[in-house]
Amino acid sequence: MAPSERRIATPGLASLMSLGLLLGIAEPVGSYEPETHREISATAINRSSLDDVLKTQYGVDEGILFAINGENVRTWVEIGAVREDVPPFRSLNHFHNPLKPWAQAGGLLGQSSVYWQQTLNQGIGGTWSWPMARQRLFDFLTLPSPVAREQALADTARALGHVMHLVQDAASPAHTREDPHPIHDGYEARIEELRASLDAALRSRFEGLLAAPSILPATSVFTPTGDPQAPVPVARSIDSDTYRGTVQSYAIGAQVGLAEYTNGGYVSDDTIFLDFALPRRESLGAGFFDPPAGTSGARQYFPKVREGDAIPHFVAEGALLERLRFRGQPLGGFILDDKVYEDYAVQLLPRAVGYSAALLNYFLRSNFDFTIEPNGNDPARRDLTIRIPPSLSAETMDGTFTLYADDRDGIRSPVPGASITAALPRGASAQTVFTPASGVRAYVLVFHGTLGNEPAAVAGKVSPVGPFVFAIQGTAEFSGEEERASVIEVDTPSTFRAVERRSKDARKQRAKGTFFSPVTSDPGQHLKRVSLEFDPRMVGTGPVQFLLDDVDVGVEWNQATSTVQDPNRWEIRVDLPAFYGGGGGILVPNVPRFVVIETMGGVKIKTPLVWWRSVSSLAEARAAQETVTACPLELRCEEVVSNGTVLQALVFFGDGNGEGRDRTPTGQRHPLTAVHTSVGFTPTGVVAGYGVGTVDQSGNLNCFTGCTPAASCSTSTVNIFAASASQGPVWTKDEFFIGLGDLSGGRKPANTCVRPNPARPAAPDLPELRFRRDYLPPDQSRFQEFAVTPPEYEITLK
Repeated sequence: MAPSERRIATPGLASLMSLGLLLGIAEPVGSYEPETHREISATAINRSSLDDVLKTQYGVDEGILFAINGENVRTWVEIGAVREDVPPFRSLNHFHNPLKPWAQAGGLLGQSSVYWQQTLNQGIGGTWSWPMARQRLFDFLTLPSPVAREQALADTARALGHVMHLVQDAASPAHTREDPHPIHDGYEARIEELRASLDAALRSRFEGLLAAPSILPATSVFTPTGDPQAPVPVARSIDSDTYRGTVQSYAIGAQVGLAEYTNGGYVSDDTIFLDFALPRRESLGAGFFDPPAGTSGARQYFPKVREGDAIPHFVAEGALLERLRFRGQPLGGFILDDKVYEDYAVQLLPRAVGYSAALLNYFLRSNFDFTIEPNGNDPARRDLTIRIPPSLSAETMDGTFTLYADDRDGIRSPVPGASITAALPRGASAQTVFTPASGVRAYVLVFHGTLGNEPAAVAGKVSPVGPFVFAIQGTAEFSGEEERASVIEVDTPSTFRAVERRSKDARKQRAKGTFFSPVTSDPGQHLKRVSLEFDPRMVGTGPVQFLLDDVDVGVEWNQATSTVQDPNRWEIRVDLPAFYGGGGGILVPNVPRFVVIETMGGVKIKTPLVWWRSVSSLAEARAAQETVTACPLELRCEEVVSNGTVLQALVFFGDGNGEGRDRTPTGQRHPLTAVHTSVGFTPTGVVAGYGVGTVDQSGNLNCFTGCTPAASCSTSTVNIFAASASQGPVWTKDEFFIGLGDLSGGRKPANTCVRPNPARPAAPDLPELRFRRDYLPPDQSRFQEFAVTPPEYEITLK
């Protein structure tokens, strides 16, 4: 801001301080003592998103308690906050007068804290500025070695502590009103006295100040600065460039820089109604005595009642010797004492905490997400998709997104071809395709560019892989009773026909299974979300129950909200009005197709389900006698008995086509020699004595023709999950059929003709079926990518 737009304050004691430094008789001191900075920072950490971001975004499971070189992340932040005053002359750069242009706002001896906060080379004591914090965060996200990355995280935390120190100094009146206090500052001395006191009552007052609700600046305060020496909007946490030294421009809300709030609302020891337009005497209310007048130690105080936050003890009257300590006050002015300092701290310390927490939140902010999924056209390739959420708080990200991968030893390297340079506004997305490496333990997406208004920003997200958790289906079984009916359909002197039918209702089933991980005996603790996935054409979910450890969880379980924790078993119960819905000849299954697992590490696995679609058996017995005049007299009575059985079933695969069948996209069947088909299951064992893959069509029942005296014959049609086709045998994994028949007959004279009495038919037992889980190439590609050995198991349909 141009000097004409601001009231320029006089240097005050700056020249005196300079002389003192040159003579070696004084040195600048920090606004708050080092241990006070430590405790302010510790409280700010607790109120910030640091712990959560480390755990959920950067893959640091221990969060702020993660230890690096003997100190945890929290302590590294505190170390930075303490060491910003080492060596002592660094504190010459800890001042900022918000009424001056930034180039002059630090006084005669140092830079403004707004500039120092973003200086690229801070000299002795090391560079621990905002750009350094960003660089070390980039190193933490991208360096190959785990040890080097951990050190970069420690340096990031320490640099943030240094930068927070500068924000905290802006909550000290002396640091915003050009009062370098070379000898003593009453405000900071009183705060340190409370902090370090062995008196429990005094110490509790300090703790109460830190525990008070924090005021965080609004995110909208972080606007562009237009200053090349402090281009990052974090400078606005100190100076929003809106305060002009007037009552009209002074504000106390969340849109103001902390130095502006402090400068215009409070006085320091040597600027009591001096050098600055605000605060002014006119803001004071009527004086009062505390303790009451006439009692020992009674002193008159004046509150500030307007033009900012109300301060009960704002200034006090003092004796002559007391007034000598305060510039411009010996001839009848005001003093500041412990009651005043503590009332100041009621407002200033919570602001120091809140603005420090806001700085951490601003540094850690990130509004992107990414997914890595198998490519739809090539299962050996992966789609990297980056999305910016549509929320109003989302910022445009204009820069380069680079994907890194950790191998099994934690060595991190960029993934070839997995980089996107783009400007992504709110709600936008971008995608690229890459070939994954083998043995990936984590993916890390790193952004470098302009984030909102911040240039040279860095953000990232670590997506650990594993442990994998699988939903293993053990059974699919009918929950209703078997339907069995025996009927004599015809019983006359010449004809007999009886039938027995057996079946079960596929609308009533239950599937049961467990959760499994190849690396832990307690897979449930790694589950984040488990849900059922239905056919996308289906409307609603129908009468389906999903149980985890025997507790109904609806159709989705979420670890964060459910009373069921660390589940081991799952069960799905269906009781449907119809197995299929839909209309117009389109069959839409009402059963769930998949169990979908999302782990704490972000791994998603869809496991297809197997269901009965139908199963039935039938037995038929027939008998007949008939006179045939075309044969000789001794052969004119024809007596015939025939028996037949049918056993058949249809199976539904969750990963099958729209009807749950195993067919190619063009509707064809797969050759029986194919290693894999369209579904991730292969039938095993035998069905009614026939092995899987049996295809047989033999015999016929045309043996009793002409005038043959006697004959018997049989026929069979057997297709055990296979069938004949013009190109050879093909898989029919979703169905089997067994049809058997026999016939016997004899001829005798017509006068002896009697209808035979066949045995009553007995329908075959309904079978159990077994399917081996067969992982398809897209699954195998993922397992190879993450060096995972999937479980081998079979599913029993009964």
